Amino acid sequence: MFNTLVASLLLTQSITAQSGFVRSIKRTDGVEVSQTLTRRLVAPGKPDVYLVGAAHIGAKEYYSEIQQVLNAQAVVLFEGVKSKGRPSVPAKPDPKGPRAMYQILGDAVGLDFQLVDIDYNHPGWINSDLSMEELDRLNKTGGKGKPTQFDSVEKMLDPNSPQTKMVADFFKSASPSVKEAIKIFLVEKLAKIDTLLAASLDPTTLNVLLAARNKSVEKVFEKTITAPQPPASIAIFYGAAHQIELQKALTAKYGYKPAGDQWFTFAKADRRKLDATGRQFLDTLGTMAKSF
Repeated sequence: MFNTLVASLLLTQSITAQSGFVRSIKRTDGVEVSQTLTRRLVAPGKPDVYLVGAAHIGAKEYYSEIQQVLNAQAVVLFEGVKSKGRPSVPAKPDPKGPRAMYQILGDAVGLDFQLVDIDYNHPGWINSDLSMEELDRLNKTGGKGKPTQFDSVEKMLDPNSPQTKMVADFFKSASPSVKEAIKIFLVEKLAKIDTLLAASLDPTTLNVLLAARNKSVEKVFEKTITAPQPPASIAIFYGAAHQIELQKALTAKYGYKPAGDQWFTFAKADRRKLDATGRQFLDTLGTMAKSF
């Protein structure tokens, strides 16, 4: 049970955040704050680019602030893995349907799910991601018939999987202190997620989750920027883990340079809310995370 819980906490976050576009700050009052970065890039004669790093679970006001940034841009290239034949705009989760892992985690620690709060129905918003079928093919080719960690990620993101139901059952009986311990665990790990990615995920999974999907958005970006009438500005709205390599690619190919940063707070955690059980659970999570 605990192995499944720790894996879900680490793997679902590992596709959303990486140091550079996410940071955790310990305030003097003991509260720990997690933030994602939006970075403006400029290049002579080219549209301004906003790399909008996202956390997939966060406070409602966080998504409201991110929405304002996105709405101000002429074009938004967003991530959204989908199955072929389905609409490219992410569907709002069914309140009465099965809960996705992100929703389960968000509900447990008092945060919202990105797909609930962000409005994707705008002209100029383009789903620039790969399909699940394409990701599966990349995974099978890279894994050469052997299991990969992407297989585990798929199960954890499937609302109907036994792993997801197991985690949901755990949270139903978890105390407020234990839930706060989980939030603290996530806040602290996000600051070090770049090393966790390299240490915990196999090369095929890293390629499927990050590199291949980055190449997809880069192709859409090139098509957009080379159009007869390119837009005045472009936002790339992807999980923060994608943004470092995307910035490198835009810098190398088009000469883009940073021109301004803005940080947005998506979560806060407070150690003062922990009782003895919560502190012990946090220690257990930390110990188990070292094995991933």
